[in-house]
Amino acid sequence: MLRPHFGRAPWRVIGVQALILLGLVGFFKLYLPHRARVLAAHEAAAREQKILTLFQSLVVEDSAHEIPVPLDGTIVKRHPQSLRAAFSQQQAESSLGVPDRATTDFRGGHHLKWFGTAHTLEASFDAGHLYCLNLEDRATSHGVLVYESVWSWHPY
Repeated sequence: MLRPHFGRAPWRVIGVQALILLGLVGFFKLYLPHRARVLAAHEAAAREQKILTLFQSLVVEDSAHEIPVPLDGTIVKRHPQSLRAAFSQQQAESSLGVPDRATTDFRGGHHLKWFGTAHTLEASFDAGHLYCLNLEDRATSHGVLVYESVWSWHPY
């Protein structure tokens, strides 16, 4: 008479369980970090596009005037820019999300900064009213300051 072997699992059952365990470990150690990096890259690209789109929608170029500005050691003629319309702090945060850095100056003005992959946008508000936008290229540290007045505009 054959006696049943209690407590001993057939090798096939152990092998299947080991394969399932290896599959789960591979999924959590390899696929999920890769997927998180892909999603972060898509979010960063989308934020960069939002920064550029918002800047372009808020700034108007005065094509009727040209002013000389120093740029990389030479004087070039450029069309000055100014802010197009009133824009509130709440609108900025709803367009770009929570700012990466927020500071308050001594007069109570708020300065909100968003970092994209290639550009940094700083919006300066005084009593909830946008008075300055600063778009800076992160690779070269060159940018442009745009104010309400065309004559206050200058690249750097």
